[in-house]
Amino acid sequence: MLNPSEPFFNKASPALLAQQTDEPEPAPALPAWPVLWLKLEGRLAILYNWRLSWWQHWAQLATYILPRRYHWLITPNTHNRGLPINQNIVDPTGTLAMRKCAGGMMSGLTSPSRKWFKLQPASSNVPLDHEAAVWLDEVESRVYDALARSNFYDSLTQMYEDLVTFGTGPMIIYEDPKNTIACYNPCAGEYFLATGSNFQVESLYRKFVMTVSQVVEMFGIDNCPPVIQSLWEQKANNLETEFIVAHAIEPNFQMDDSRSLWPKKFAYRECYWLWGIPAGQPLAVAGYDDPPFLAPRWATTSNDAYGRSPGMDALPDVMQLQVMTRRKAEAIEKQVRPPLLASTELKNEPSSIAPGHVTYVSNLGPNTGMRPIYEVKPELSYMTADIQAIQYRIKEGFFNDIFLMIDQTDPAKRMTATEVAARQQEKLQMLGPVIERVQHECLAPALARVFAIMGRRKMLPPMPESLAQAPLQIEFISMLSQAQKASATAGMEQFASIVGSMAAVQPEALDLINTDEYLRTFGNMVLVPQKVVNAPDKVQQLRAARAKAQQAAQAQEQAMTMAAGAVEGAKTLSETDMGGGMNALQAMIGGGVPA
Repeated sequence: MLNPSEPFFNKASPALLAQQTDEPEPAPALPAWPVLWLKLEGRLAILYNWRLSWWQHWAQLATYILPRRYHWLITPNTHNRGLPINQNIVDPTGTLAMRKCAGGMMSGLTSPSRKWFKLQPASSNVPLDHEAAVWLDEVESRVYDALARSNFYDSLTQMYEDLVTFGTGPMIIYEDPKNTIACYNPCAGEYFLATGSNFQVESLYRKFVMTVSQVVEMFGIDNCPPVIQSLWEQKANNLETEFIVAHAIEPNFQMDDSRSLWPKKFAYRECYWLWGIPAGQPLAVAGYDDPPFLAPRWATTSNDAYGRSPGMDALPDVMQLQVMTRRKAEAIEKQVRPPLLASTELKNEPSSIAPGHVTYVSNLGPNTGMRPIYEVKPELSYMTADIQAIQYRIKEGFFNDIFLMIDQTDPAKRMTATEVAARQQEKLQMLGPVIERVQHECLAPALARVFAIMGRRKMLPPMPESLAQAPLQIEFISMLSQAQKASATAGMEQFASIVGSMAAVQPEALDLINTDEYLRTFGNMVLVPQKVVNAPDKVQQLRAARAKAQQAAQAQEQAMTMAAGAVEGAKTLSETDMGGGMNALQAMIGGGVPA
């Protein structure tokens, strides 16, 4: 039976595929499905029409920049997918510049080798005790581990390439029994998007091909229509027969008898079915409190569901570069292998224009033999300069001057690490709006999805009481955020330096700084782990113990001082002669009175 709370594809694996029977029972028909199927297919068709102009634009972008991430038509059982499809690219500057931009976004925003987000209370008025701070650090560590075990970073890398080239980069995040999450990247030409009233993408449809064995593994043989079950039973070459699978994720609004498949408690619904093939029930259904997909866009206009990209801005230069490179190659070839004018005597006679070869002609005269029809002497230096200018514009359009700043710096002018960081932070200001959009449309929903999955699977430690009623938020530690925080810490350092200088003249200046709060605030800004910082009560215990030890040491010192004084006084008295063979000390302790 279809269960929207626990869809089969969340646990699909080769182990479950091995358990599929050869003679499945026919899946029970759902009375509401035929009408729902028509509704879903109808919306998919109108989304296709809305996407048509973008689809044509993507074709040009794929032709000249990223051919392997585009489908012109979703057609099953084609055997030409490995043929060369980059024949229009003679100068790969656009492709290489796109990769550098995508790599810069990946390393600058979501580098797997360093932290790029942290958790904190949504309100600055919420007191964060030591237990809460340690819990937040532990949750962050577990989430980082879950992301590293999955294919999350691989999918992000592909998403950035799609985003830079096509302007839109959808990614689907599913729960995975082994690696916590599993991510998928639909390619351009497969997906269809629709926005809500806030102009944010809230619906994702797509069409893609799957073989019979893939369909059975992902959805289970009992949920497959008769055509799949029949081919699965026959096995052999039938397992590699492909079908078009349709997929829809959208808000769970009422649609005929949709409540029979998706209860009202779900905010979003998901459905898989065989496109264009009526059946008694869908392949799978699922329900979610939040959408299991994200669709970041580089830049948008009004309520457009698809984004604009640097690839679109650089496309005219990329296309011109291909023409100029071909013309330059043609000019060089005309110099090396010019079109020739030959005597009719050479017709049907052996001849060659290869170096070192000789062509013999009888009665050689001024009008016989072989020579160029015309001499071509193009100014290649001008063509080369023009091509270099185009290449520079393409690289600048893909922000290569930002991400490759160090490589483009004069080697003779060595920069310190501080200077490198300052220049990079300054240039990254140009990407500020894009960074904010990616964080809002991609990274924040992705982390929220991962947190929800880990919470359901009890992979997070119990929350302390101090945070039970405090909403949390994600703070991104991107290069831009670090630049903003660097100015704040610089101000704090300058303030402390001034106070220290004034304290040398007027010690009361130190009373102005709350050293505990100063150090804790500074530590949070520079991302010091809370595990290495003592809690306030622990600090008080250490200070109380230190004060007690100091008091004991002072008391002991006073006792020793008094004892030393008594010994010195006794010595002085013993040396004072009172006459009659008696000193002052003896007189004090009753040693008698002199005669």
